[in-house]
Amino acid sequence: MRLAMLSILAVLLATAVGSAMTAVAESEGAPVVKVEPRVLERSLFSRSYQTVVITGTCPEQCEVVVKVISPTRDFKVNRAGKSLGLIWVPSGHAEVTEIPVMYAVLSSAKISSILSPAEQEKAGLCPDFRGIYQQAKIRFEKDLPRDKGTALHKEYVAGLIKIFIEGGLYQYREGAVKMDSRTFMARLVYPANAPLGDYKVFCYVIEGGKARLLCQDKLLVKSSPEVEWLSYYAHAKPAIYGIFSALVAVAVGLLVGIVLGRRTGH
Repeated sequence: MRLAMLSILAVLLATAVGSAMTAVAESEGAPVVKVEPRVLERSLFSRSYQTVVITGTCPEQCEVVVKVISPTRDFKVNRAGKSLGLIWVPSGHAEVTEIPVMYAVLSSAKISSILSPAEQEKAGLCPDFRGIYQQAKIRFEKDLPRDKGTALHKEYVAGLIKIFIEGGLYQYREGAVKMDSRTFMARLVYPANAPLGDYKVFCYVIEGGKARLLCQDKLLVKSSPEVEWLSYYAHAKPAIYGIFSALVAVAVGLLVGIVLGRRTGH
């Protein structure tokens, strides 16, 4: 009993200290950013898209740009070409590594009107995601001449970026950050096909044509316990997973039959 009371007091004290520190930071004009939810849990019943709200304080008469970057992943990609000018067949293979699967840029104004191309590139805010070409690495199945390797590097990365954009993973949304005096709010549309892990959240202030990093935070995306359980059995014990899947399919079929039977009066 005494241990439980001490635990409750410790939680209350930590909450009070955190609130006090936030109040002091706000009173002193220090930037305060909140990511809600801070931990996003993906379950079996998650929607195709979820919304993450990023709010914070900023100087007056400025613009704000929020950048969110996912963990990186490696991808094996193929390059297609026509054989005898008739059919498309794989003509090259490579592995693209260290490329973020999700990359979102949200701004309060049109970025080209508040930042020069050089400043956009410096802060990683280019509309064509130019910085990704420098970050991503590529390994070919065989050695290539340098000029050809450089050209193929750009082609493979461009292909992945196109796929990510079509899947809603790479976003460039101008006007998505709402300003109100010394506060801002951005709504990040998070697609369910984005990767799990720690996401980096960068908040930039734009003043006098310059981008200044206001603060940095993070967002954690993780699987719910039931998804983790299914994932474990799907890889470690596929036989049990197969039996479980079959039972679920039978149960769903019976349930659908009962519902349709009631609606038709049988």
